[in-house]
Amino acid sequence: MERLTVALLLGLAAPRAASVDVNESGKKYQLPITQPAVIDNCFYRDMRYFPTMLLVLPSHEESLVACQQRCITVEGCRYISWWGTGHCVLSGADAYLVEDVFAMAGPVHCTPVLASCRERPDSSFPGATGIESAKAWPSGYVPFPMECWPRSGSVLKHCGKEEVIQDVSSGLVGACQNMEQLTVPLYETCHSLCSKKNFCSIYVENQTGCFIGEMTAGLNCFSPLRNPEAAYHAGRLMHGAVRVLQDLRDTQVFGLTQVFLERDCPGNPRSSCVEYCRLSCYSSLQCNFWQYYLGSGCWVDEGNVLHPLTNAQLRRGWDVAIAGEYIQHFCPGLGWTPAKEWTMTARDTICSKSSKVKELSHVSSVLGCQAQAQRNEDCGKTTFTNGTACFCLRPGGLCEREHFIGFDLYERKDLVEAVQPAAHASLFKAPEGLGAFHVEITLRGVSYERIVASKSASDELRRSFALDVAEATGVSSSSVWNDQGDTREVSLARSSGNEGDDSLSIKFNMQLPGHGSADTVTRDLNSITFQAGLRDSVQAAAPDSITGPVEVFTAFGDQEPGIPFSRVWIPLLLGVLVCSAVVFCFIYGLQRHGPNGICMDEDFNCRDPLDGFCDTDSGDEKMRSPKSLRQKRWFPGCTKDKLGQGPQGL
Repeated sequence: MERLTVALLLGLAAPRAASVDVNESGKKYQLPITQPAVIDNCFYRDMRYFPTMLLVLPSHEESLVACQQRCITVEGCRYISWWGTGHCVLSGADAYLVEDVFAMAGPVHCTPVLASCRERPDSSFPGATGIESAKAWPSGYVPFPMECWPRSGSVLKHCGKEEVIQDVSSGLVGACQNMEQLTVPLYETCHSLCSKKNFCSIYVENQTGCFIGEMTAGLNCFSPLRNPEAAYHAGRLMHGAVRVLQDLRDTQVFGLTQVFLERDCPGNPRSSCVEYCRLSCYSSLQCNFWQYYLGSGCWVDEGNVLHPLTNAQLRRGWDVAIAGEYIQHFCPGLGWTPAKEWTMTARDTICSKSSKVKELSHVSSVLGCQAQAQRNEDCGKTTFTNGTACFCLRPGGLCEREHFIGFDLYERKDLVEAVQPAAHASLFKAPEGLGAFHVEITLRGVSYERIVASKSASDELRRSFALDVAEATGVSSSSVWNDQGDTREVSLARSSGNEGDDSLSIKFNMQLPGHGSADTVTRDLNSITFQAGLRDSVQAAAPDSITGPVEVFTAFGDQEPGIPFSRVWIPLLLGVLVCSAVVFCFIYGLQRHGPNGICMDEDFNCRDPLDGFCDTDSGDEKMRSPKSLRQKRWFPGCTKDKLGQGPQGL
């Protein structure tokens, strides 16, 4: 555990970087050596863009937004740098980020997805120096490892999205070294323990117990020298998602660690072993580079590659590297989501019948085949087609490639794109200045059709989701209502995404919490705890509706919704009842006492309660006891000299 703690502090909190100084008017600036803090998913703290635009003077602006507005009016302006004193400078497309204490830097326009989580470098990356490498990225900045992962300070948060990408049935052998044995508590499994640890990449459960690989991709997992107990449960676990930044074929990256030898790998080195190597890197959050060297084996990054990558850290034209990738791990977050892209990986190639191949219906184009494969639950990330016949590889299957003229092989890669919001919810943050919000939450991986097929399940979920919202934001459940005005319920609908996608749309309105703000509502409805609560509600009410990893995306409307009638007429009715009671008491008092007091005869002392009250039934005043008070009526003929004074007159 001490080794793990030290590695976390030294290797992840401050990734190693190549220090590079640049000059401007005698002042030194340094490329970032640690990951900068991000503000509003757009601006970097303690950073500035360098160089500034020629012939454009600095200005004084009251805020970051005002500095952005000035950039919009200046032709060629792409980036801004702003200081708390109001100092605002502008930079063009050739600028890159450098450290500058108290400065904040960002693009001319903010987008839902942080630039470093959606951009890719051009073909000039990596460059001869850190500066040249930074210039190869559209925003002039090389993203740090784990930059697109939620954090609490310097600690990585739990993403809540895990996927078993390899198991025993698809070639995983539980023979890895450097595994740690754990005691499995009651109601837990080896899989569940691994899924709760961000850096657990592999788990093995056999007759001896439960073993996990943490801070490693697994070492010598195919070694015949170990002869371990047969693993009856084992899996490689990918936390979050992965997107490919660059292909590294014919290139050797220095600083990688060999995790298995080619001679130990069961299967074809050009297909099965390459796939095993790729999955080894995808399952380890430390790994940003992987390569397969023909005749050698699999090499992956375990946090030893300097940042940013430069030409000094690699060798080009090395044809032994038959496969490899520069990747980025990310956790799907606010306003962005994984997307899919099909890439041709080989011409005149198919997967052999021994590779778990599934035949799909005939299509009229390559795009039609890819669309079918993406919708089909029995298809993984590999397809091959000639434009009419269409085949896919089942999940977990490995493609044993065969030469076959006319067919091309395609693989689906994970990208990042902004969520396309529904028409009524176009914002990724709750707008300021509203007393109520319209919210739409999309659950991907949940089938709307399967939920509405059961009335009891759909009714239960409408109420459960409303309770989840109330609990997360701190409002009462009656402050959550659906589009029909029913309180304590939400509306369920089919998502407006692509046809064939399994997704559920949750629509509701809610009032602003009494001591909250738009920012707190945004935070609460995007918290991991709230998202886990939604998943648990679906699991409890309609487990059959879950068709894959459940991903949660939240959007807000820009207009304030109307308050439901039920929340208006109840207070109104109470007000009417109170007013009616006051009027009744007033009229009743007039009937008993009149506006001027109680009529009394001059011949007796009305100050004594036993003397009675005036009765004017017959026009004559006569004695009545207090018991006959209910019989008394006001007689308008009473004069001022017959009025009682004060409470003693009773």
